[in-house]
Amino acid sequence: MPATLKYTDESDKCYGITGMAIGLVIWNAEDIMAAINLDAGPADVFEFVPEYYFCGNPRISAKNSWSHVLKHYQATMGMLIGNILCRSYVLHGTHPSKETRAKLLVCLDEEGRSSCALESDEVERVFNRSYAYLEKVFNHPGVHAVAHDFAKLLKERRQMSRADMMECLGRIEAL
Repeated sequence: MPATLKYTDESDKCYGITGMAIGLVIWNAEDIMAAINLDAGPADVFEFVPEYYFCGNPRISAKNSWSHVLKHYQATMGMLIGNILCRSYVLHGTHPSKETRAKLLVCLDEEGRSSCALESDEVERVFNRSYAYLEKVFNHPGVHAVAHDFAKLLKERRQMSRADMMECLGRIEAL
């Protein structure tokens, strides 16, 4: 896979979105997603529930607010790592390049520092654990089968609700 985070074609985009959806399921965060639209712009492919955009509430303790933001950051991290790993392992049958991994870490480091006030070493620890775990997930043959089915269905339908997504990806929980 080239050391770029951009999609090369529609199939690459479908598998990237598939990896993001699988990342949400693996992190038990599928409840933050409302719908997927293949034809939307890069920033709008996933429609999230309003609670995803939580920016604080004076009635909630600072600890609970921070935990909420951290959970969403980790879900975002799972989505981005899943995007790269699904495209690499499932679609292209290759390992992501070290350069791609490094670019992903830089992107997630910036987000972790701005949204959660994490230090770079903290981001790197979370990233390394998440990346290692998701590598195992995306190297599982059963996940490959589910990913191929999901990407094909997404390409045909162009849009999916959370219920549609879970109907297809629910099989992952049994693996």
